[in-house]
Amino acid sequence: MMHHLRHRLIPSAQSVIARQCTTQLFSRTATPAVLLSARAYSSRPTSSFSIHKDEQHPNVVVLTLHQSAFSYETAKEMVEKWKSIEKDESVRAVLLKSDLKSIFCAGIDFKEFMQGKEHFAQYWSTIRDVFEVMYGSRLNSASAIHGHALGLGCVLAMACQDRFMIHQLAGQKKGPTIGLNEVAVGVPVPEWLSHLFMLQTSQRAAEKCLPVGAILNTQQAAEIGLVDAVPGCEDQQQLDRFVIEHLAKRSKSPKIAQRETMKNVRGQFLETFRQSREKDLTSIVKYVHEEEAQAILKAAQAALVNKSKPKA
Repeated sequence: MMHHLRHRLIPSAQSVIARQCTTQLFSRTATPAVLLSARAYSSRPTSSFSIHKDEQHPNVVVLTLHQSAFSYETAKEMVEKWKSIEKDESVRAVLLKSDLKSIFCAGIDFKEFMQGKEHFAQYWSTIRDVFEVMYGSRLNSASAIHGHALGLGCVLAMACQDRFMIHQLAGQKKGPTIGLNEVAVGVPVPEWLSHLFMLQTSQRAAEKCLPVGAILNTQQAAEIGLVDAVPGCEDQQQLDRFVIEHLAKRSKSPKIAQRETMKNVRGQFLETFRQSREKDLTSIVKYVHEEEAQAILKAAQAALVNKSKPKA
């Protein structure tokens, strides 16, 4: 049965890509921040994130995204937030989630592509910092994905140790999707990211998905090992509770032994990632500003501008 389902994976994924890839990966503007909780670790009202300790399991911190797209400022704040959590030795785990209606994270804020090579290099360097602080963390981490996790959204999920993705929210016709769809906008998937995708799925899955920018539903993503499905959850609250309980249970293992073992598991990839910084920055800046990519990006930007205009 599994072999049969995997054989059918790519045709259905390609059909989804034609409808969703460009507008969902690159958002023109971020959604307004919402008022945040006044609990421990609470952020200022203008923040892109809020963080608080779970009441039942105070050794688990919940980090909630309030914006659909990552700007340069958002990326810098994400690094600061994660480092602040790391400093609290009473914390063993982090749940990464979003409070947006149908989006976990839609990717890179569109304006970051339009400010020149120097700015984008600085921006991408900060995105790498976000990934590194998450992937190399001493903390147990898991993402609770209730909505679309495309491009950078998928990267954030992959930086976590576990990824739980709801099949479909109650009352919605379609469930969330996940994928690295950079190719759809003319940008190659970076070498380190392609390698990570292979480590978490398989080389064959990477060969099928990445070159076509495949966007997968929960079942398809679970079949290749990209996420862990949560069939019994119907809403965000149930999903969050499920993942918090998972993290609390995982965090019962001896602290030092668990931390050092995770270093051994992730250390080799992390070292390769760090060594790739200059090569990666040069490559991504080059391809983002190639004529092909810029034409696709400008067309997508124009489409988003037209969509945002009020109807006559």
